[in-house]
Amino acid sequence: MFKNKKTTNESENKMLDKQLNTMLTSIGNNTIQNEVTSMGIVQRNNELFQGGNFKYNNDSIYSMLGIKAPNQILTETRGFDSVDRINSERKRLVDRIILPLANFKNLVESEKEKATKLDKKKTKEANKSKPEPDHTIKKSNDRIIANAIRTTANRVMYPSLFIMTLDKSNYKFDKKVVSINLFCLKNEIVKSIFGLDNDNLKKATDSKVYFVDCNFSLLDKLSQKYMFNISIDRSITATEQSEDLEAITDEATSGEYTTEKADKMMKSICSQLTYLDDHNGLDAILKVENHIRTLTNYGVTLEEIVETARKQSKGGVVKDLYGSWVVENATSVELKGNTIEDLTKSFNKQFKIAV
Repeated sequence: MFKNKKTTNESENKMLDKQLNTMLTSIGNNTIQNEVTSMGIVQRNNELFQGGNFKYNNDSIYSMLGIKAPNQILTETRGFDSVDRINSERKRLVDRIILPLANFKNLVESEKEKATKLDKKKTKEANKSKPEPDHTIKKSNDRIIANAIRTTANRVMYPSLFIMTLDKSNYKFDKKVVSINLFCLKNEIVKSIFGLDNDNLKKATDSKVYFVDCNFSLLDKLSQKYMFNISIDRSITATEQSEDLEAITDEATSGEYTTEKADKMMKSICSQLTYLDDHNGLDAILKVENHIRTLTNYGVTLEEIVETARKQSKGGVVKDLYGSWVVENATSVELKGNTIEDLTKSFNKQFKIAV
């Protein structure tokens, strides 16, 4: 009498959407394919390096790191004493070797021309007048592609250097992975990344080598641990957060202006400044404050406010506005300095403070 009763699985299957499942599965598969492609880039970088062609014009790994042999790469990178140094050196190598070599010199950030406010306004008006309805979508797609290329170029840089430091007998590339000889690595690194123990492995085998396959994500973690003396977790986290923030900022500042967006950006900027203050990023805060003084429309508006007082008082009231603060123009002094140390020196010199 129960033959018409539906099972729980049958009921659940009726609620499932195969098309949605297929599309989300495709996203996952594409991510894996991107990892495979990234490994392919690492392999190609190494092939170019071994053939003496991983260079652009006069820039090479040797000239940019100041070394003469591959085994000196490790000595140089382990001398990087901060996350900022790791990121800045990587950016130099990506901008001057990988991107130009791959014919993406247009993505090199140091060579981007900063448009003036007038240029930006003209571009914005020209874009509005374009009849193509898909212009905005194309612009967004171009930005997504550019960000993806830069992000990938950044991610493959240090894994590529890691492979370049190894003897050819200690690694083997396959189609999707690279096999690494664990016995050429320190035991603490092997334990941290692979959860294995070299001492136990050596007891269990008579071979002088023990190869383990790495996908790109594993290779990335291994290279961070192998090449630097500072915390791998801090390095990876700082890198990812920096790249995410850069992409978000680029997206926010290139779209259409709205008061709602302005309010959200203001709250985000305030939160970031509080973060810098909490972590004593005082030089960065000073640079932001100095940058505010260079803003055109904001500066002109503040000047117009105080100019009215000057005219009505026939020069009797001469004030300057700094945000919500009013100061006497006659005693207002501009000091030079983009760091707290430089500002302190400039202040002491201006007011003859003995130190």
